[in-house]
Amino acid sequence: MSKLLPKYSSDNTVPGFVWFILVITLGTVLRLAIAQRGYNFDIASYRIVADIAAGGGNVYAETQRYNYGPVWFYILSFLDYLPFPLSDPLLSLRWKVTSFLSLTDIAIATCLYRWYGLKIATLFFLNPVSIIITGYHSQFDNLAILIALLSVKSMDNKAQTLTYTSLAGLAFLGLSLSIKHLLFLFPVWLAFKQNRWRDKLLSITIPYGIFLATFLPFLSEGSEGIINHVFLYRGFANAPFWNGTAPGVIVDKLPIFLLFTGSLILLGLLLRTKKPFESLLIYTIALLVFSSAVANQSLAICIVALSVHMNFIYALYTIAATIYLLASGDGLHIELFKYYLGSNGNSSVLGYQELVFLLFSGLVLQLMNKASKDQLMRFCKNQTRYIKNEIMTQIKSPW
Repeated sequence: MSKLLPKYSSDNTVPGFVWFILVITLGTVLRLAIAQRGYNFDIASYRIVADIAAGGGNVYAETQRYNYGPVWFYILSFLDYLPFPLSDPLLSLRWKVTSFLSLTDIAIATCLYRWYGLKIATLFFLNPVSIIITGYHSQFDNLAILIALLSVKSMDNKAQTLTYTSLAGLAFLGLSLSIKHLLFLFPVWLAFKQNRWRDKLLSITIPYGIFLATFLPFLSEGSEGIINHVFLYRGFANAPFWNGTAPGVIVDKLPIFLLFTGSLILLGLLLRTKKPFESLLIYTIALLVFSSAVANQSLAICIVALSVHMNFIYALYTIAATIYLLASGDGLHIELFKYYLGSNGNSSVLGYQELVFLLFSGLVLQLMNKASKDQLMRFCKNQTRYIKNEIMTQIKSPW
């Protein structure tokens, strides 16, 4: 537990810790303030799920509006049981969920503060995308990511084989999958890193085994719902990266989900020499880039990774995604932004394709070696200087 508490060295001095508390206070207030904007489809679904759980029903048998492992509806049931000074059961649950997810963001920020310092913790917790998704959308991707961060951090060691700590980390990864299966291919990435077949098999079987085992109590009545609404659920197959960049002959002939999973597996193989924690950060970016289905809440999945590896393209992504979420009809739906940008991620002036392209470009820049990166930066600076000089020459032209 002590490893998760803020430390007091370098920028983590007592004044630094005071700044951290101020950041947490401001970020939490912003999350709760944005919750005043209202709620969307997900909160209504949570209310349905909480009512089924409260009545002792089988969520997978009684609604189509739940597409995840059982852990989250246990949490919803617990939150719904807690007293709250609002009589409206939907609004009461809405505020409880927002508060819980804000605490989850605080836990992530605390980890980042402990591991990297105040700057990166601030970049995460005051990131507008993170604030909007937690405050308005109330999606719980951040809880799955928090558990995954703690899980994979325990695997960053120099041992040539899996240790007891690593095995515990794999079990926690299974818990992350059981909350929300964002990391459904990450156990394969971990298997690529192992030298022995026994360790490869453990890297796969422990997380997936725990994930599958959580469904056992619900199989007798809910097997059809589990298969159709969890394992076969695909969301809106908008595939912004593939529809925006891949030739039609590929998109028309190959299933998008195959392109998505194939790309992630190939990338995991190519990056097998990186440490597990670094691989996790890259995975969260690649997941969004190559995904077969992108929605508003997906835009926050990569924010931890962007905070750790911030570059100018990731900064542009953050700005663009914030503007998009302000305009989106499924987001904050602010009329001024809707008027100029539209409100649909697939057809607006600024949408998912543009955001995914920025993420892809930022990831390429991040993965470049230092020499290539320096060469690219020099080229960009030279070209910027050249364009600036040409513009000034045109402006100063004599009459």
